[in-house]
Amino acid sequence: MRIESVGNTPLLPYRGFVPNRCKIFVKDETQNRLRLVDGQCVREYEGGSSHYDRAFGPLVQHYIEMGKLLPGGTILETTSGNAGVSCARVARLLGLRCIIAIPKGIENAREKAIENEGARVIPVPGDYVNAFPKFALDFLVKNRDVVYLNHSMGPNKTENRIVTNAMAQIGVELIDELDRIDAFVVAFGNGSSVLGPGRDLKRHNPNMQLIGFESAQSGDAYDKRYPGRYKDMLGIDLGSLPRHKLYGTSYPGINFPHTRIAFAEGLVDHVVLVSDRWVDADYRRIIKKEMPRDLPRWDSISYPPYGRSTRAGIVVALHVAPQLLESSNIVLLAYDREDRYDPE
Repeated sequence: MRIESVGNTPLLPYRGFVPNRCKIFVKDETQNRLRLVDGQCVREYEGGSSHYDRAFGPLVQHYIEMGKLLPGGTILETTSGNAGVSCARVARLLGLRCIIAIPKGIENAREKAIENEGARVIPVPGDYVNAFPKFALDFLVKNRDVVYLNHSMGPNKTENRIVTNAMAQIGVELIDELDRIDAFVVAFGNGSSVLGPGRDLKRHNPNMQLIGFESAQSGDAYDKRYPGRYKDMLGIDLGSLPRHKLYGTSYPGINFPHTRIAFAEGLVDHVVLVSDRWVDADYRRIIKKEMPRDLPRWDSISYPPYGRSTRAGIVVALHVAPQLLESSNIVLLAYDREDRYDPE
């Protein structure tokens, strides 16, 4: 018995005005489906409503084929939310037990979505970047029968090829769906949705602009692309502001291999910082200044039924459209739905 991602998610035109006669297309990854193959019996199910539905079937299958994951076994994953729902859904369909570690204090809606898939949720106190590795190490020492999937990286902090290959299918589908892609707007989180599709899209059109975005609270990818500019612009070091609410995007010091490799391979053309009223307020309180007004704010728009990271992608696309050639095609991903977040 195995799980496959169906893929071929719809590509939808943006419902709104776009400057410079550009067009924005949203690749709706919330509509991923899963195919359960059991001998001659094939059934399709709704996925976990994110791009990570593409990754966890192959990832779990890898450990089954290696003999490390037995029927009824237990898997562990660490996540800020979306990956946890997809992982838990795959585990449930395959009859596996699932444990999801999340940062303590994130949205109740994300925690409930994971629990609704039958997974055990463990809130981990402390910093997202530093707390998870210590938690995973301690937990696995005490629970040696648990398989840690770690979608964010491979062994010894290398690329997780299973995940990036699964994400690459997004790029393949986009190339088939559009005659021309001039810009790919993508969130920087662990980097898998940058590196996987980005390679294929850049090979297909080397002139395509890959434009990443992340919260202004983080600045991790921004500082990699423009060393020193973050501090020059904001007058603070990375990590000076409290944890942001744009879940699924980077945190200061994240330094995951998929992001490092994306920069090393020259895939990333630009990085845009995104703010919101919470980051603005934290900056004003701590720095006694106003956050630059020319930064796009993800909370300046609503775009049902999609969640915050998709809204951030839209405001970034609208922000960069005037800087692109007239009539450019801009593509972004719908990462999750608004029901993954508590009311704002």
